Amino acid sequence: MTTTAPLRATTPTIAVRSFLLGDGEGLDGPLRAHGTAGPLLASVRGRTPAADRAVEHELATVVDDFLGLDVFDLAAAGWRGHSALQSAARRTRDLPGSEEVVALATHRVTSTHRPYVDVYVDGAKIGTLDVQLSVVFWISGLVCVVRDACLTGVRSGECAVDVSLGAQGAVIAERRGGRLDLPGGFAMRGPVPLLRHEPNPHETRTAPGISRR
Repeated sequence: MTTTAPLRATTPTIAVRSFLLGDGEGLDGPLRAHGTAGPLLASVRGRTPAADRAVEHELATVVDDFLGLDVFDLAAAGWRGHSALQSAARRTRDLPGSEEVVALATHRVTSTHRPYVDVYVDGAKIGTLDVQLSVVFWISGLVCVVRDACLTGVRSGECAVDVSLGAQGAVIAERRGGRLDLPGGFAMRGPVPLLRHEPNPHETRTAPGISRR
């Protein structure tokens, strides 16, 4: 498995959690307001309101961990598929050591995730919580640096973000039109490969069992 290093802003990273819920807020309230635990525990005998709250809290903790995703990492994953960046990546791959500065037109990046949480009582599975997370970036004024087929920097840009979190098909939290100003001059944890699934035509390959001198 190939792992790519995500972007890191010069300002503190912003998790989906803080962008969606704000500091100090959690998911216990939204899950309780939508009665999320009730249907999952319907088959459990002798259940109490306290048990429902305990399950809601555990579900909120698991989903909250998932919301630790960095919004900049999600945006970077979308940029990998941008045609202008891929073209620049091929040109810099064909000319090692070269660098291109690419200004992108206003565009949208959509990041959709569908994790799930299985719920067990006394070792028996009683249900599954289906979670839906959608993050949509509306980006303008983005200037990227591409070197050796990798995204190596982001110099400027502005971004509006829509975030929606759902559970069992119902929206439990959302924020639309939030502003996220991309800092001028991104620091990178490492280069982000833009052609991960595309073979390098200039790379010499050796068949297994054959030595080449």
